Amino acid sequence: MSLTSSTFWSELLKKVLIANKMQTNLADIEAELQTLLKAKLSTKIQIYLFGSRVLGIAQETSDLDIFVKFEDSFYEYTDNPPTRKTIVRQAMIAKVFNSRCNWKRIEQRRGRCPIVIIQNRFTGLQCDINCSDAYAYFQNKIVLYLFELQPIARYMIIYLRDWIRKHGQQDMFRSHLLLLMLIFFLQIREHLPGIHVLQAGLSPQIGPVICDFNKLKSLNEPCQIALTEQNVRAQLKEFFKFYGSFDFDRYAICPYLGTYVERRFLNASMPKRYQMVNMDSKFTRFTVAIQDFIHLNFNKEPLRFALELPICDAVTPNVKPST
Repeated sequence: MSLTSSTFWSELLKKVLIANKMQTNLADIEAELQTLLKAKLSTKIQIYLFGSRVLGIAQETSDLDIFVKFEDSFYEYTDNPPTRKTIVRQAMIAKVFNSRCNWKRIEQRRGRCPIVIIQNRFTGLQCDINCSDAYAYFQNKIVLYLFELQPIARYMIIYLRDWIRKHGQQDMFRSHLLLLMLIFFLQIREHLPGIHVLQAGLSPQIGPVICDFNKLKSLNEPCQIALTEQNVRAQLKEFFKFYGSFDFDRYAICPYLGTYVERRFLNASMPKRYQMVNMDSKFTRFTVAIQDFIHLNFNKEPLRFALELPICDAVTPNVKPST
């Protein structure tokens, strides 16, 4: 799906339709898994879906991400290795799928955020279940609101995900990185607000972290970019040009503020509740700084980021829209 192709728009619309289908096909899955986990573990358990399917940017092969909330785990998080409680709960969840049901357990993975991978026996849908990190769920809620403010952003990220796959860089440019980069680009162009604007006046829920947000009053909402082929092409070209000349050595990608901020001043630019937390040198000692907009002292996968963007086929000017 080349940006310069005459079939660009028709191909993109097909992928949008697939993403829409993946997004609207979740209620039954959620109900089935929640019923199963409550029956086997505890009636107090709740599950929360997140990831590309929930955001409406998925394709048929996309996994579904799930957070399992135990009674005390919604606002629990640590950067340290998983606690014994988390490991025990992971084992409990895994054991549920030893029983005869529509789902089979594929794998248990340890790491900072342990997950249980399951697969539907009939549809092949794979789900990644965790019980220790709700940040991605909270992030998704904000991203969905940003898509509401600027619907063109969802079309752009669907294109970008496909473009990254085409160039074989999906292992370095994960979806969450593309989302942060796209949000920041639209903020710099004043098409989206900084996340700090949405969180003004709210109190932290996990240490210094604020997970919630407030919607803007209608008078303060940015003007929506009309969702047309010409505008999608134009915004994507501007995106590639922006990052093709972006000074990664000097500036951070900072959706929280939504404006240019030098990497060396990022810590001092954060709210006082974060300045009291040791942000060490994560934003200055790596190749790039891409700040998470919920967990503000987290540089998203800095070691895996590639600066070489194959943009030559993405910025060719004067491409006429298809009819």
